[in-house]
Amino acid sequence: MRHTESRHVTLADQAADRYPRFGFDLPEGVTSFEVTLEVEGGPDARIDLGCEGPKAWRGWSGGARRTFVVAEDDATPGYLPGDVVPGRWDVILGLHTLPAAGADVTVTVEMPAINRPDHGPVEEPVRREARGSDRDLPAPAGMRWYAGDTHAHTLHSDGALSLWELANEGVRSGLDFLCVTDHNTTSHHAHLGPVGNRHGITLVPGQEVTTARGHSNAFGDIGFVDFRLPAQEWADVVAERGGLMSINHPVSGDCSWLHEMQREPGGVELYHSTWYEEPISTSALAWFRRWRRDVVLLGGGDFHKRDSPLRPGMPTTWVAAEEDSDEAILDAMRAGRTTVTAGAHFVSPDEARPSLDTAPILIRQGGDLLALAAKDLILVSGSGRRLVLDSDAQSVAAPLEDGPYRLEDSQRAVLALSA
Repeated sequence: MRHTESRHVTLADQAADRYPRFGFDLPEGVTSFEVTLEVEGGPDARIDLGCEGPKAWRGWSGGARRTFVVAEDDATPGYLPGDVVPGRWDVILGLHTLPAAGADVTVTVEMPAINRPDHGPVEEPVRREARGSDRDLPAPAGMRWYAGDTHAHTLHSDGALSLWELANEGVRSGLDFLCVTDHNTTSHHAHLGPVGNRHGITLVPGQEVTTARGHSNAFGDIGFVDFRLPAQEWADVVAERGGLMSINHPVSGDCSWLHEMQREPGGVELYHSTWYEEPISTSALAWFRRWRRDVVLLGGGDFHKRDSPLRPGMPTTWVAAEEDSDEAILDAMRAGRTTVTAGAHFVSPDEARPSLDTAPILIRQGGDLLALAAKDLILVSGSGRRLVLDSDAQSVAAPLEDGPYRLEDSQRAVLALSA
C-alpha cells in the first residue's frame, strides 16, 4: 500500500507553522513503513524530516536524509523501532529555509517498508593508547577527574559516523567519556551501553534540542524533549526528570541562542569548538556576563565527521566523579564539578587531538583555583582582573562571583575555563 501527498510550501507557510504535518493512516496488520521525501526548489530549500506516531514522537533525521524506515524490530538511525500500531501517523517536516518562490514537496509512504535500516559500519574496537583520567589530577576525596566531550553526533542525526565509529574516535582522543547528543531524537540511547562497553569508553545519553532560534543539550536518559515547545518548557521538563540542560554554542552564527527564558537552565556550553577558529574572541564571554553565575560550565566539540580536523575532546570537559559510569558522570556535571581545557596537538596535518596530559588546567578547590601546567600564562577573572602565573602549580584566590575564570597565553588565546 502506498500513500502520497504533495504540497507547495512558501515563506508564508514557514511563518505560520515551521513544522507542518503530512498525515497517513497505517492499516491493521502492517508492521513497518518507509517514508521518502522529495523536494524541488533548489539548494535554498532545506527541509528537515521527522515522524510522530499515534502515541508518541518517533524520531527525527533533520536534513541529513530523505528516507527512513520504522519497523517492529528495527528502525533507521534517528527513529524508534517497535509499537507500529494502526491509526493516524504524521510525517513532520521542518521548513528550515525556503527560496522566495517556495518549494514543492512530496511525501511518499510505503506500507509495509520495502528496504531495511542501515546502522552504518560496525568497526572493531581500536587499541586504547591513553586515558585522560591517568593524569591523576587533584580531586575531592573518593573522586577522580575524567576527561570527555559533552557534544557529539552520529548517523542518528546529522553525523557521518556510526555509534561504533564515534566510540573509536573518542578512544583515539584518550577520552574517558563522550556524550552522544543527536538532534531531536533519543533513538541512540538504547545502543550506548553495549557500544561503550565493547569499545571501552563511557557513552553518556543526551539529546540536542534543536530549533532555528538556538540549540540546547538535554543530558540523561530522560526521554524525548519536544523541540516544538517553548524553550522554558524544555528546561522545566529536563529538571523534573532529573537531567541537566545546557545552552549550546550561545554565540555561533545562525545557531546563536535567541530564546527568552524566565528560569535559566543548569548549564552552558561556554567553550564550543568554533572558538578554535578565533581563539582570542570574547563574544561568548560577553554573552555570559548577562547570565547567572552558578551554572555548570561545559565544553563541547560538536563533532560530526572525520573530514574536520577537530576530533572529539576539542575542547575537553573534565568532571570530578566517583567513577566513570554514565550515572556518575552526569552526577558530577549536575553538581558543577567541571573544568574545560583546549590543549591540542596535530597527529597529522588534517587530524587534531586533545593534549590531555599536558594541557593547562584550572581546578576549583573551594574559594581557590589551582592552575596546573600554567607557568607564564595569565589568569583572567570574569571582571577582567589579570594575574601572570609564575609556577606550574599555583593556587590563587578566586571567588565564584567573579567567574568565569580563564587562562590566556601571551597572544590572548583562551586555553582553559573554570567557574
